[in-house]
Amino acid sequence: MAYYYFSDERISERRGDVEPDPAARFDAVLQGLLREAEQHPVFIKDHAYHVASRASPAVLRHFRSTFLIRDPAHSLPSLYARMPDFTLQETGYAALFNLFELARQVEGASPVVIDADELVEQPDAAVKAYCDAVGVSFVAQALQWSDGLHAAMNADWGGWYQHLAKSRGFARQENPDYIAVSHNPHLARAYEHCLPFYRALHAHRLRIR
Repeated sequence: MAYYYFSDERISERRGDVEPDPAARFDAVLQGLLREAEQHPVFIKDHAYHVASRASPAVLRHFRSTFLIRDPAHSLPSLYARMPDFTLQETGYAALFNLFELARQVEGASPVVIDADELVEQPDAAVKAYCDAVGVSFVAQALQWSDGLHAAMNADWGGWYQHLAKSRGFARQENPDYIAVSHNPHLARAYEHCLPFYRALHAHRLRIR
């Protein structure tokens, strides 16, 4: 995300109000992650479209990928509420599908795909299934956390994390003020664009017992 919006190589000018940061260049971020991974396991989360322009087998071989998906009927109204002029690229679904296909090629098997609705409805079962799939220990206590945010999350996109800041575990977010995809032309077009990619990824989702 830092590379896509804030570096002097940035793809988007959405945050043109922020001075470009050479330290956020793609290679600088990647090398920082690799150095940290020499000391301990590293988990990172980002949008696929943030790295789409630089994704390659050489880059993905450093990682084991997991894909988190959400029905665009739920995700797009949330995106629209904060970024009403979002582009189709910023919906992320096409990039997510393309990155999944590339990761599948690199890893020689389908990466783990988790459906966000199932994660929220069955967090214990979903996280346990994920841990089993990737070979890490399941820690039940990790499903609860203290409210508040890490300072770095507030710095650039603080307005996006109100629900997270108040949460202490997985819970469905309800917002009656969100506009349904069928009630807005921009949302409707975006939904039509995103749905095939979501369905293709959903077919590969991790089955929750």
